[in-house]
Amino acid sequence: MPARSDPTRPPDPSAEGFGPQAEASGVRAGSGPAELMVRGPASLAAMAEALIQVRDLWRVYTLGDVEVQAVRGVSTDIAAGEFVAVMGASGSGKSTFMNILGCLDRPTRGTYRLAGEDVSTLSADQRATIRNRQIGFVFQSFNLIPRTSAVENVELPLFYSDVPLGQQHQRARDVLAAVGLSGREEHLPNQLSGGQQQRVVIARALVNRPSLLLADEPTGNLDTQTSREILDIFQRLNREQGITVVLVTHEPDIAAFAERVLTFRDGQIVSDAQQTSGKRQSSAVRVWKVAQASSLGGTGKMPVPPWGPRMKLLRMTLRTALRALRRNKMRSALTMLGIIIGVAAVITMVSIGQGADAAVQQQILSLGTNMLMVIPGATTSSGVRSGWGGVSTLTAADAQVIKRECPAVADVSFMKRQIVQIVYGDRNWSTAAQGSTPSYQKVRNWPVAAGSFFTQRDEDAAARVVVLGQTVVDNLFGSGEDPVGATLRIKDVPFRVIGVLESKGQTTWGQDQDDVLIMPFSTAERRVLGTQFIGSVDMVFVSAASVEDIAEAQTEIVALLHERHHIQPGHEDDFTVRNLNDIAKASESASKVMTSLLLSVASISLLVGGIGIMNILLVSVTERTREIGIRMAVGAKSRHILLQFIVEAVALSMVGGLAGTLIGIAGARLISYFAKWPTLLSAPAVIGAFLFSGAVGVFFGFYPARKASRLDPIAALRYE
Repeated sequence: MPARSDPTRPPDPSAEGFGPQAEASGVRAGSGPAELMVRGPASLAAMAEALIQVRDLWRVYTLGDVEVQAVRGVSTDIAAGEFVAVMGASGSGKSTFMNILGCLDRPTRGTYRLAGEDVSTLSADQRATIRNRQIGFVFQSFNLIPRTSAVENVELPLFYSDVPLGQQHQRARDVLAAVGLSGREEHLPNQLSGGQQQRVVIARALVNRPSLLLADEPTGNLDTQTSREILDIFQRLNREQGITVVLVTHEPDIAAFAERVLTFRDGQIVSDAQQTSGKRQSSAVRVWKVAQASSLGGTGKMPVPPWGPRMKLLRMTLRTALRALRRNKMRSALTMLGIIIGVAAVITMVSIGQGADAAVQQQILSLGTNMLMVIPGATTSSGVRSGWGGVSTLTAADAQVIKRECPAVADVSFMKRQIVQIVYGDRNWSTAAQGSTPSYQKVRNWPVAAGSFFTQRDEDAAARVVVLGQTVVDNLFGSGEDPVGATLRIKDVPFRVIGVLESKGQTTWGQDQDDVLIMPFSTAERRVLGTQFIGSVDMVFVSAASVEDIAEAQTEIVALLHERHHIQPGHEDDFTVRNLNDIAKASESASKVMTSLLLSVASISLLVGGIGIMNILLVSVTERTREIGIRMAVGAKSRHILLQFIVEAVALSMVGGLAGTLIGIAGARLISYFAKWPTLLSAPAVIGAFLFSGAVGVFFGFYPARKASRLDPIAALRYE
């Protein structure tokens, strides 16, 4: 078995066709761009080797119950450097034979050896490697990728080769110049004539410097003059570069350009004739070393790129995928629309939900730090049950005992309130007048914005001083007027304003906390609220020593009040202790439910967008079936196709996700500005939505990508 030639080993410089001997024979190495196109056989001995060995080759197709024997028991050899024409009528099996030689199809039985290797036993990826490195295809129907420039079409085989990315573009331009298309590199296929398109196809076939060139009816769509030019190129490549050429045709005048003609009939070779018209030179020009030195910096070795093979594959795939998306800008934009809407909706809805949650938490915190509220409970007297506040069951003494006897309690305050009418000058306002203790400010964590809070001295003296909430100030005083020091009248009793509280906003149940007037408890009892229930209070505020002590403080308060109010086990309490942590948890739970609901609704848009991507990619696979076949014909493996379509899906999703993120952020800001809703942008939500859009692309792009990668090359090429 002949040894398979190593395509990476330079030929022997002493061999015929190199150096001074070659120049003396009239063939100068490196004489023009054609020398950069291809790699000739490694030595003169290779010229006599059988590059192709076929033995008892059969290809049988099953169409329902009918078997079609396209190739029947073919056996032949083709030597390296031969120019062979395969002739026959339509249906004679010549194209099937060429597809098998090109590793696009597999024989049903028999053996096919290429450079000594049994191709019929190789895997799909191994056959793809052979198509990329050893075989060049020239198709009758051109098979150029539309909306893709000539140079990009020629670069296609290089994407799947070992050629460094930085050299691929220049090599493609060099080969186009070699076939006479200099200056036409950026033209699209529909901007080129038929002959020019065929030259692009030849350049693509030669760009990886193959040892075998397969041409299937390469002049079938061309006029006589252009056909002659194309065949001249084939002869020059064969005679000067030593490339083995197998040309399929049914026209004798085309076959006359070859040295040998194989005639097929009914799937068999019926004639194998030598011709003298195409006699080849005795030696082939060895341009491999010159071409390698020219394109690889003169080292004769393939440089190791700074990135690894996987990084190169990823960069190549990303470049290919972005080119494909660029060719279909409008469709790509419409496909991204679902992802854009989905991501924007998710970010906006989460911002609204989290903003509402933050507002609720702020309202709860505004009530006080580590605070518990003790309020009178329901009582039953003579069969009549009163609601909350119907009977005052708490006293100032209860509050004082709680502070004194409960170790987990840090401070205590209490208050009594009544709705009163306040008069200032010619203005009046109805608000809640509240009598409390100086510790109220600390327990409620309520700073003053101007002036000061009343002191224990004011409490002991029942001083006629008040501290106003911001709502009262807004309704009694003009813009720019300082309320501190002003005198108000409450029930015809004059009071001096000594402070203004900072704004706290609404409570979780919608009460305006700033619509309040606070005075010393003793003053409220004696001068405003009346003496009917001396010592009774409407509410006791308790501040626990720490957040961890809240539960312990609540237990201590309940036990103490049971004892003071003589409540027996099993009887109903006449008070209620409310833990703000419980309120906070309930509010947080409700907020989370709302946020989850909004997120679920918004996520539907993301899923719809993902389904849209899958549908578009499925359509794209169908539309680009021939392109996939072309890529496979020039060396793309299944993983290349799979990765390309997944990258396309992810690129669509990520670009759509980025646009959706920006729109979502802007939407949240606009809602907050115009609707005055509280919104809170969350970095995890923004990042999560963006990454989820990429995951949607992978998930919904995998099935179309897998479908594309499993296409059969020859079936894809024949797809209409």
